[in-house]
Amino acid sequence: MGLKKKVFIAGNWVVVGHFTSQLVRLGGNLVLTRLLVPEMFGLMAIVSVVLGGVAMFSDLGINQNIIQSKNAGEKKYINTAWSIQVLRGIVMFLVIMALSVFLYYLHNTGILAGNSVYAHPQLPFILAAMSVTGLISGFNSLNMALLNRGLELKKIVMIEVISQLAGLLLMILFAYFQRNIWALVFGTIVSSFIKMMLSHHSSLGEKSRVGWDRDAAYEVFHFGKWVFGASIFTFLMGQGDRLILGWLITPKELGVYTVAFFLATALKVALKKVISSVFFPALSDVARNRRQDLKSIYYRVRGKVDLLMMIVVGLMASMGHVLVDFLYDDRYQDAGWIFEILSFSLLFMGTSIAGVCLMALGNSKAIMTLTATAAVSLFICLPLAYHYYGLWGASIAIALNPVVEIPLMLYMMKKHNIFCWRKEFRMWPIVLVSYGVGKTLVSFL
Repeated sequence: MGLKKKVFIAGNWVVVGHFTSQLVRLGGNLVLTRLLVPEMFGLMAIVSVVLGGVAMFSDLGINQNIIQSKNAGEKKYINTAWSIQVLRGIVMFLVIMALSVFLYYLHNTGILAGNSVYAHPQLPFILAAMSVTGLISGFNSLNMALLNRGLELKKIVMIEVISQLAGLLLMILFAYFQRNIWALVFGTIVSSFIKMMLSHHSSLGEKSRVGWDRDAAYEVFHFGKWVFGASIFTFLMGQGDRLILGWLITPKELGVYTVAFFLATALKVALKKVISSVFFPALSDVARNRRQDLKSIYYRVRGKVDLLMMIVVGLMASMGHVLVDFLYDDRYQDAGWIFEILSFSLLFMGTSIAGVCLMALGNSKAIMTLTATAAVSLFICLPLAYHYYGLWGASIAIALNPVVEIPLMLYMMKKHNIFCWRKEFRMWPIVLVSYGVGKTLVSFL
C-alpha cells in the first residue's frame, strides 16, 4: 500500500476516533457539570497540570523515537525502550506521591492559605490517589507506537475510545450517587488501567519484555535529551495557564475557565492528534526516503489546515457565547467570553506543522528552542496581563502567546529549505469573512 493511501486511511481513523472521543468527552462534561459543582473541575484541572508536568519533565520521547528511528524493528531495541518506559513510570509515581506529601505538609503548617486552588484541603489526597496513573502508564505496551509508525491506527483508536468510555461511565455512575470529586478520580484511574491492559492484547503484536541493549539505550537517550527539554517547555507552555491561574483565582473561577478552555481547544487537540499520529510518521517517511519532496508535501497539508482553522476561528470568536449559553447552566455563563478569546489561539495551528517537519528531520533541539521561547513568554506576560486587566487580559495573553514562536519558526524553516513566504499567510483573510458571517448569524439568532 502506498504512503498516500496509508495516510488517508490513518487520517480517517484518527479523525473518527478523535471525533468520537471528543463527543464522549463533551457528553460526559455536560452530564458531570450538572452533577458536580465548578470547584471540583477547578481542582481536577490543577491535578491534571501536576500529572502532566511530571510526565513531561520525565519524557524521553520514546514513542517519537520509535516512529523516527531506523532501528525500531529490532526486538532488542523495543525491549530496551519498554524497560526505560517502565522505570520512568515508577519514577513518576514516586515523584507525584512526594509532591502530595509536601503539599499536605504545607497545608498543615499554614503556609498555604487563602482562596487559591492550591489551598484546597482535598488537593493532596486527590494528587496521591492519581499518582497511580503514572505507574500504570509506564507498563503500556510499545506495540501501539509500532502500529503508529506503520500508520495502522485502527486498533489504537479503538483502545483509546473503549478505555475513555469505560472511565466516563464510572465517573457518571459514581457522581450520581456520591456527588463528590472522587468520581473524577476513580474514573480516570480505571480508564488508565483498561488502556494499559488492552495495549498488551496479543492481536497488537509480541509482548514487550524487560531487556537491555547498550546501543539501543544510547539511541533512546541521545534522541530523548532534546525531547526531554522540549517536553518541559511544552508543559510550561501548554499547562502554564492553569498552573499560574491556580494561584490567582478561586477554584470556582478556574472551573469555569476550564470549561471554556475545553471548548476552545477541542479542535486544536483533535488536529494535534492527527499531526502526531498521521503527519509525523508520514513526514518522517518522506524525510528518510525522499527529502526533496518534504517542502511541497508540507505546504499541501498546511493549506488544508489553515483553511479549516481560519473558518473555525471566525465562527468560534463571534458565536462562542451562544454555544456556552445553550450547553451550560448560568454558573458557567462567563465561560462564553473566555471561549471566544481563547479561540484565537487556533490561528497559529498551521505553523505548528513546521515543527513536525523539523522533528521528522531529527532536529529535536529546534523544537526545544521554540517551546522554551513560548513558555518563557507565557510566564512573563500572563501574570502581568492578569495584574492590570484581570481574567480578560490573562485570556488575551494566553490566546496570543503562540505569536512569539513565529519569527524563530520561520527562520528555522528557511534554514532547512522548507519555507515559502507566499504560502505562509495566504489563508489569513478568511478569518475576517468567517467572523463577519458569525456575527450576522448571531444577530439573526
